[in-house]
Amino acid sequence: MKFSINKIFKKPEKFSIPMNTGVYTTKFVMHGSSTITFISHELDGDWQFMGDEPVGNYQETGMLVSLEELIKKDNSITQVADLPIGYQATRKAKNEDWSIEKIEYSEDEMKEFGFYCVSCGLYHKDLPMAYESDGPEQYFQIPESQREMRSDITQDTYVLDEKSFFIKGQIRIPVSDSKDDFAWNVWIEITEDDFTREQEQWLEENRFLSEPYSGTLDTQLTCYPNTIGLNVKIRTQQVGIIPIVELEESNHPLSLEQEIGINKERVTDFAKKLVYGHG
Repeated sequence: MKFSINKIFKKPEKFSIPMNTGVYTTKFVMHGSSTITFISHELDGDWQFMGDEPVGNYQETGMLVSLEELIKKDNSITQVADLPIGYQATRKAKNEDWSIEKIEYSEDEMKEFGFYCVSCGLYHKDLPMAYESDGPEQYFQIPESQREMRSDITQDTYVLDEKSFFIKGQIRIPVSDSKDDFAWNVWIEITEDDFTREQEQWLEENRFLSEPYSGTLDTQLTCYPNTIGLNVKIRTQQVGIIPIVELEESNHPLSLEQEIGINKERVTDFAKKLVYGHG
């Protein structure tokens, strides 16, 4: 769904990118009298500054110039220096306010762009094949002022009020047109006995030979109907490898997708919602 916000800028802003960064524009803007009426900050980080003229053959009319050159040509573009990635700004004339809206990309365009990694801050060409929750749902239900007092949380385990026990596991889903599985790294509530057993065998070489145990999912995956409380089996893996989570058979879409798999378009849907905020 598109939405727009009109902004009134009182003073120029500074771009976060270096002034010698290459940006895309046209000969009409740089060597003609064309006013910049369209600016886009693409998902791959590129900036485009265009006028109203049809670009036609970009090989002939397009230009790659430094941001500094463009600002010297039209300083008013600094008014949208804070334009987020995946958004565009338009105006009808130089003395009018900019209108900001999210760019609606097609499925093919989304696949071309790839994604920015929230962990490393770098651009990656491939779509993400895994997502991770920072903690169980019950952790986020606790008021922030009480979390430290009531919680004992690590990268892999969580204990709430010394009576509720959780472990992180991975739901793997086969992807028909990819050599790699897709994965949700989620939190599972388990019994105190099973939690103690996991802790005792944490560094044991043969821990993967132990019997699977039961738990309930305590991560809400927003790409599905309610996932809290789904019954699962947890299979301990070799030391250093996250436990595998298998959903018990049901008609829930998550269970069905783990059983029959998904395709790359479904992975793209996840990225549109979780990475880019589309849909």
